[in-house]
Amino acid sequence: MKNLLLTLLFIGILAPLSAQRFGYVDTDFILENLPEYAQAQQRLKTQTEQWNTEIRNRQEALQKRQADFLNEKVLLTEEQAKKEEEDIHWEGRQIQILQENRYGQDGDLIKLRKTLVKPIQDQIWVAVKEVAEKRNYGFIFDKGSDLIMVYTDPKFDISREVLLKLNPNALKEGSSSSSNNNNATPSRNTNTSNQSRGASSNTSNKAQTTTPGKAAPTGNSIRK
Repeated sequence: MKNLLLTLLFIGILAPLSAQRFGYVDTDFILENLPEYAQAQQRLKTQTEQWNTEIRNRQEALQKRQADFLNEKVLLTEEQAKKEEEDIHWEGRQIQILQENRYGQDGDLIKLRKTLVKPIQDQIWVAVKEVAEKRNYGFIFDKGSDLIMVYTDPKFDISREVLLKLNPNALKEGSSSSSNNNNATPSRNTNTSNQSRGASSNTSNKAQTTTPGKAAPTGNSIRK
């Protein structure tokens, strides 16, 4: 009985949609062929390297100060030793705050990524909308999202058409990957928002934390 009810519910949901036309777009393929995206990636990488260097330099300076303090502590008065310990603790906390400001949930990396990516996302959305209206599609799915697409027919893939609206010379120059194939193939389950294309994935790991606090984290996907 339970299975029967679920089947009837499923049919009831699909019935209103049966007259609608569906298509899909591969935003991964589009992004990989947009010069603006490559430029945004490079800017994120460069900025992250600068921030990592800034944090690493302060960490190394603090390490040296801690070592010097331990070596000279016996020569200091109690009051001097206490003040130096407080100063070292304060500097360690400032480094933690800096890391949080750069790489926290609402940090500079996230803000910069949004600034760089939103214009590209808006352009893609407008192009997708135009193609969907031209083809009279009622729904467009993103093949590069978390949505699991078990099977896709290339004839419903509008990725190349969208790409040509954004970058007319993209396919002439030779695309980095192919969205349409001659035969229908199982879909790639690509999770771009978590894959991330993290422009800083290799560079941000260079700033290893040697003082109390969190290490500079790796930047996530630019598509976020």
